Amino acid sequence: MIAALLLLVPIVGVVTWAFFRFAPRHVERKAVVRFNLGALALGLALAGAWCVRTYLVMSPTEDRAWWPLISLLGSLAIFPLALGVAAILRNLVVFRGRARGSSR
Repeated sequence: MIAALLLLVPIVGVVTWAFFRFAPRHVERKAVVRFNLGALALGLALAGAWCVRTYLVMSPTEDRAWWPLISLLGSLAIFPLALGVAAILRNLVVFRGRARGSSR
């Protein structure tokens, strides 16, 4: 469990940094900010849904003391995954045509 935390916490930091660092520059700033806020909200909502699901599944069992740790580990895996997928969609799909059109 400690090894997973030592691995996942830096991954969350690096993915979050890269998500904001490699945002498209030659597109409308408000649109990128809106997309980024939506992606962050979606990532946090997915992590929160994982926590609720884990609580509901584990609270009636004998392993109920472990649900906070399982929720944390799952959230630390889900959040950077959601940001990574959002970054790929943002840079390669959503703002791809706009960036090419504005550089001409």
